[in-house]
Amino acid sequence: MFRCILLLLFTTAILTSCSSGKSALNRNHFDLAVQKASKRLQQRPGLSKRGHTMASQVLEQAFVQAYEQHQTAIRRLSAPSSTEAFRWERVYQEYEQLQALTDNARRGFDRRGFDQQCETCAEWLSAYPSSYQDRQQATRELAAADRYQVAEQAFAYRQENRLAAKDAYLNFRKAADWIPNYQQANAKAAESLPFAILRVVVEPLSPTPELSADDNRELERLILQQLGRNTTPSQFVRLYHPGVDSPGESTLGDGYPIHQAIQLVVTNYSPFRESNSSSSTTVYSHQEYKVGEKKINDSTKVDVKEKVSGTLTTYRHEIQAGLDLRMRALDTQTGNILWEEPVWESRSWQSEWQSFSGDDRALNGQSLKTATPFPPSRWQLLDSMRDELAGDVVRRLLSKYKND
Repeated sequence: MFRCILLLLFTTAILTSCSSGKSALNRNHFDLAVQKASKRLQQRPGLSKRGHTMASQVLEQAFVQAYEQHQTAIRRLSAPSSTEAFRWERVYQEYEQLQALTDNARRGFDRRGFDQQCETCAEWLSAYPSSYQDRQQATRELAAADRYQVAEQAFAYRQENRLAAKDAYLNFRKAADWIPNYQQANAKAAESLPFAILRVVVEPLSPTPELSADDNRELERLILQQLGRNTTPSQFVRLYHPGVDSPGESTLGDGYPIHQAIQLVVTNYSPFRESNSSSSTTVYSHQEYKVGEKKINDSTKVDVKEKVSGTLTTYRHEIQAGLDLRMRALDTQTGNILWEEPVWESRSWQSEWQSFSGDDRALNGQSLKTATPFPPSRWQLLDSMRDELAGDVVRRLLSKYKND
């Protein structure tokens, strides 16, 4: 019994030590140690106050070291010699962590009367700031100025360089995130956006010997119909197509240059490939049947039993069709091919039927397969493939440009 009590006390001591943040402190995870120690101090002490005492010590040690870590990072980043990009955003994060550190520490000592034996435990904390709001606000101004400066530099090249316009737009928006509408950043972002958009025109299908002109036009109609519902793969990409009502190509990009052209052509059409095959196998009954008699002496006859058999022949009629298309993107300024990919659809249909010769009992009650009466026509197969291929093309385009 005494050993059990000792084991229980030892286990309790270990758990108390862990929950006090001691382990995190030993691993130099100072912010985590403060958080754990604070939570321990907010709990009731229990029978032994050792956990609270240890947590109070851990909190102080971890806080002092965490505070110094964050202040060191702030001094390094704030130094005029620092070359880290957007360093004030990092400084702001350090102040956020300092505020969380301070709030955790103060919460730990606000025990609402759970433990009155250590009223002076938190005196050391009064030497540290309780709020970093002023410094955070000042840092937000500096972070906004950083983003605005980079945006202004890119803004100067917005008309001749799409990526510069995109960079300007994103940084103006981030400046406005730090300080609402910082130096008219929203208006500058709006002015940059039209030049940041990648404009891509999807050209009509090229003529092909693989399909008739009517079938080619129908496939083109299906593609453009689906494209009309999905013209914005991302914030910075617009897909256009020269529809029959478009007065001219100059309107395709809303008055801005087209950057890329998508070309499509059907490269192969297999309308109706048929094949017929058959295979035969010998089948046997599960049980034996009487097939005759034999004498075992001059006066006695016995039945002769054996499994009966027959030949089961399976016939197969298969129809296959395929429609292949190739798509590629061209740089409209240089004519260079930017990417090229195949897109395809296929259809397969088959019918099976069976015949049997021999003793019907060998079928064991199994019914013979019968042929499907009406196979699909080549026009049905083409319509099905054409519908799916149009969707495949648009999905591929959306996937291709979703990250631009």
